[in-house]
Amino acid sequence: MYVKNIMTKLSDLTVVYPDTVIKEAVNTMLSKGLTELPVVDKQNSFLGEISMRDIIGEALPSYVTNGNLKDVSFAPGLFKFDDKLTDMMSKEVKSAMKKSIRTVTPEMSAFEVSTLLAVSEDRDEIIYAVEKDGKLAGAVSIASIFSKLVK
Repeated sequence: MYVKNIMTKLSDLTVVYPDTVIKEAVNTMLSKGLTELPVVDKQNSFLGEISMRDIIGEALPSYVTNGNLKDVSFAPGLFKFDDKLTDMMSKEVKSAMKKSIRTVTPEMSAFEVSTLLAVSEDRDEIIYAVEKDGKLAGAVSIASIFSKLVK
């Protein structure tokens, strides 16, 4: 079985554009029960993804995200996280999206994509299927693998 047989097709995906306001993207994720969305241009070329994790990461100070300060419990008010996160809501998706995303092709085997998802250091639960021309074709989630292969 191939990725094209188990992926959620582009026509069934919710996508955002680089100039979408982050608040709109977050509201879309919340309303659909998602934690990330693919980012495409107007021709559906895959540009990356925006996730709630990415947005939070952008709102945190670099000394936390780079691992220099692992325990911030001693000073919860030291950094105005809520203010920074609120400010992020008016920015565009391109300011917080992740551009270097591992992708697969629709022609890859379900075994290959399952292996990628299982051993991902990023703990990815979704991987995007991109055509050779760079157009987003769909997405494969761990749940979609189970729903198609384990019946």
